[in-house]
Amino acid sequence: MAVRWIKLDRVSSTNAYIAGLLKREDLCEELVVFADYQEAGKGRGMNRWHSDRGKNLLMSVLLFPVFLSADRQFYLSKAASLALSDLIRAFGIYPRIKWPNDIVIGSGKVAGILIEHGVVRRALTHSIVGVGMNLNQTDFPPFEVPATSILLETGHAAAPLETARKLHDHLHERLDQLEKSAYGEMDGEYRDLLYRAGE
Repeated sequence: MAVRWIKLDRVSSTNAYIAGLLKREDLCEELVVFADYQEAGKGRGMNRWHSDRGKNLLMSVLLFPVFLSADRQFYLSKAASLALSDLIRAFGIYPRIKWPNDIVIGSGKVAGILIEHGVVRRALTHSIVGVGMNLNQTDFPPFEVPATSILLETGHAAAPLETARKLHDHLHERLDQLEKSAYGEMDGEYRDLLYRAGE
């Protein structure tokens, strides 16, 4: 299936950009929006996602997961979390999933996920999967959970666009798992990676 990629120098947020497109265009195919800088990157609730220009991965994917019922929508969050974990392990790092939408390395947060769904009755009409991942940034504002990056953890820089393409591949591997209804297998992998599980 063809995937349309849009590369932006700056945007309010990649999720908001796709939401705007959905209002103006009759979108029916997968879309990936990648940005060098977000002016108003969003986290969970009222939180902001801070990122230096051109240093990190900032992307959103528009999906049409017709195989997933609305009551199973959190499995899309699990798929995204596991895809990010797959990607991070390729850097030689062991990640943990901090429920519900963060990825941590040690005690530092390296990535966050924001998913917004369109729902009609019991069906998902579309899903926007937004991901922010710290790649090459080394200085962060003070957060309740300290931030870290791939560069800080490994000493090696990572190309944002190349990393985005790799994450997209991992995400589709996890979506294939969902489409095959491998919920138990995914639950087990997700549970094994949970940060402070059982505490």
